[in-house]
Amino acid sequence: MRKSFKEALASGKFLVTAQIVPPKGMDIGTLTPIVKDLNDVVDALGIADNPRAVMSMSPWGICRLVLENGGDAIMHVSCRDRNRIALQSDLLGAASLGIRNVLCISGDHIRFGDHIDAMPVHDLDSVQLLETVRSLTQGRDMAGQKLVGIPEFCVGAVANPEADPLPPQLLKFQKKMQVGIDFVQTHPVFNLDNLVPFVDQAREKGVKLIAGVRLLMAEEVSSYKDGSYPGLFIPEDLLAEIQGIKVEKSVEIAAQLIKAMREKKLCDGIHISAPGHEGKIMNIIKAAGI
Repeated sequence: MRKSFKEALASGKFLVTAQIVPPKGMDIGTLTPIVKDLNDVVDALGIADNPRAVMSMSPWGICRLVLENGGDAIMHVSCRDRNRIALQSDLLGAASLGIRNVLCISGDHIRFGDHIDAMPVHDLDSVQLLETVRSLTQGRDMAGQKLVGIPEFCVGAVANPEADPLPPQLLKFQKKMQVGIDFVQTHPVFNLDNLVPFVDQAREKGVKLIAGVRLLMAEEVSSYKDGSYPGLFIPEDLLAEIQGIKVEKSVEIAAQLIKAMREKKLCDGIHISAPGHEGKIMNIIKAAGI
């Protein structure tokens, strides 16, 4: 029987997770075989919550698909779209479906998405959301009311080692660890030295650090440059390198990053994202030899 993601975290193995973006609609026909294939090789699939503020199916729907096909899922939970009542309600609902892993995120700003007239909520920030999850696992809601039936969650947070300036990111990361997290997942990393202060602090606190690796596509270079992807900071020399290349070369670049991270022991695992090209995640895993 395969290990749960929480068991994999505790095992000391090099962790492999990958991201799935839910469809814009109800058709999961193309996604289902990808989920089935990836379930065989990853420790968990992270399911995005309306990334870039683009409306799509709720992540718990795809989490359920992952679970039904023998895998484990990490449900992303964004502060952007729901107030504290709805967030707690969704978390309890997810737990009732067997979803045991959550990644607490702030959420990309509405201006990046396809519903620019929507009102962002941000009733809680990401640190407060982590505190809320911890409260639920201790049997109380945010108002201090006792729960009938207590959820169990493996809790993750995000950090961005490529952010400039970096000190505010490190400070917020420290606050998240003080609340109590089981793992941290970073935004895509390209300058490996930037991982050092994060992994050092994570290991000091016994928190597993999973480094983000993204498949870069030549046709998206202009979008990478103009800030259409919030939180994504790609060096100019790498942007020049991927200009006009075929996807096989992009797969190779991602695989080389993973190999370097492992060799330098800069993380406890990797999280692969390839928005719109999830079928290439398996190629990256094979090319990286993991």
